[in-house]
Order: sequence, then C-alpha cells, then structure tokens
Amino acid sequence: MAPVVRVAVVALAVAALAACGGGDGGSPTTTSTGTPTTAVPEPSDGATTPGTDGTTAAPTVPTTGELAGYLVTPSDLGPDWNLWEGFSAWPDGAPGAVPDDQRAVIPSLPMCPNAGEAAVTLAARLQWQAFTQLHLATPDPFANMVVVQQLLLADDPDATAATFATLRDGLTSCLTRNLPEGEWEIGLRESLTVPAVGEDRYAERSSSVDPGGARQQMRLVLVRDGAVLMAILLDDVLITPDAEPVLTDEAFDAVVTGIASRLPG
Repeated sequence: MAPVVRVAVVALAVAALAACGGGDGGSPTTTSTGTPTTAVPEPSDGATTPGTDGTTAAPTVPTTGELAGYLVTPSDLGPDWNLWEGFSAWPDGAPGAVPDDQRAVIPSLPMCPNAGEAAVTLAARLQWQAFTQLHLATPDPFANMVVVQQLLLADDPDATAATFATLRDGLTSCLTRNLPEGEWEIGLRESLTVPAVGEDRYAERSSSVDPGGARQQMRLVLVRDGAVLMAILLDDVLITPDAEPVLTDEAFDAVVTGIASRLPG
C-alpha cells in the first residue's frame, strides 16, 4: 500500500475547535503530508534584462512582494470568508511572503511513489514565496470546516512552464485510475474539471475517511500563468457523521475564479 497522502482529519477538527475558542491559530491547516519544502535557489528578483538588440527585454518575473499582492482576500470571495487567525504571528500580522520560520508548515503537493523521482523531488523542493489561508464560516463549525489555501511562486516563464508540466504529470500519475495494479492510496483521487483560469491548469478531487469517521474532500488546482505558478488547495471536512457538505461544485468554481482573478495575467 502506498503511503498516506492526506493528513488525519482529527488534526483539522482540532484546528477548527481552536479557531472557535479564540486561540492564536496555531499552524496553518496542513492539507497534505509530503516532504516539507527545502531551500532551493531563489527565483529572479523581478528585474528585466535588455535584449541583445537593445529593443527587447526578458519577461518580467514578479518579486515576492508583488506575489503577495496577488493573494486572495476575504472580500474577493464573499462575506462568509475570514483569514486564518494564525497570521497574527506573521510579519505585519497579515498573509504575504512566507517567513523562513514558517516554511516547514506550508503544505506540499500530494505526490505518491508512482509520480516518479523527478516529480516527487521537485514537489518537495518547491520554494513557495507567498501564502494565504482562509476559512469559510459554516452553520456549525464543530460539524463542518472549509479551508482554502493559496500558494504562489514565480520564475522565468519557461522554467515555470517546465515546473508545471513535471508537477502535472506527477500528480496525474497518482490518480487512482493510473496507479499500478495492487497499489492503492488511502481514499480516492480523480480528475476534476474547473474554470479555464491561467494558461495551463490541472485539477483533482480526493476523498478519504478518518479512522474516527470524519470525512474529508480535498480539491487541488495547479495553475500556470506566465511566470507565476499557483496552487489552490481546498479542504471540505465533515467532522460529525451526520454533517453535510456546505460547498457545492458551483461555489468551488467561484472560489477558483475569484482567486485566479488576482493574477496579473
């Protein structure tokens, strides 16, 4: 059996209870258990380079500060969305550039052994530059929790395109229908159709059941838009046995569109 690629839902439920209790927010909700990010060379600082003929310039790569400006806000998604309380411990008390001491808790993409060494290694080494996490107010937060995370990085457009292709192919290899006979991830992973955002996109839906009976549905959208690579991870957690989903497919599509609308392209 392949390793588990979803964090125990119990941890998510604890995060929900902590938020309701007015705590400091703890760590961001982790939606996958892949290898923590490790240091890799920083992307370009955003400067342009004149062409050899003096009339053209290399594509502009957004700086980390500019990427922070592309992060979604609650007002982009609607009145029932709120920022994760844990940002109070971040610089300026707000989401933005990922502090070095927070990199270990930033989620990584859910690769499996079938993805291949190149994709697994790349996913583990991604140096996400900007991050935010929002929570949807639900009628009963002790029964249902909805969390969305947005991660951004930027590099030369050709490098970003190559990174997207490697990650897309690796994630596709982890879909349940593509696993070798006899190999099974915990839960079901299937492709997902989402609005046509960015220049390239990949989307999947996965579902699992915690040993305690809580159900979790995670939607992942990976988007390439020029020099920018973006991941959207949305967890819909049904904590109690009688809980019903509160986020429809149409509502999820609206979330994806709202987040992608922040990108410069």
